[in-house]
Amino acid sequence: MVDPVEHSVMGWGNRGWVEIVELILETCLNGALKTHIMYECNLNSRQVTQYIKFLADRKLIEGKQDNPDSKRHIYNTTELGKRYINAYKHLSGIFSQSVF
Repeated sequence: MVDPVEHSVMGWGNRGWVEIVELILETCLNGALKTHIMYECNLNSRQVTQYIKFLADRKLIEGKQDNPDSKRHIYNTTELGKRYINAYKHLSGIFSQSVF
């Protein structure tokens, strides 16, 4: 059975979900609030919520409460997420090389 979040993430828009994931992980390298991720990555509220869940479930980001009295979470890229960024950049470099 296909995970509904994974299915919906893979089917969005003109940008590939792999590219969007990399952009979110880059945005979260130094910690980011959900709204910052939303604006930086040009996503709507529903999309950013689904991507955050998708990435957190796969241990690519982790969210921590801003402070004990707050509902806000700061999301940080994990070591696994950093590996994803490096792999993405490596593959992107391969695909951008000229074939001539």
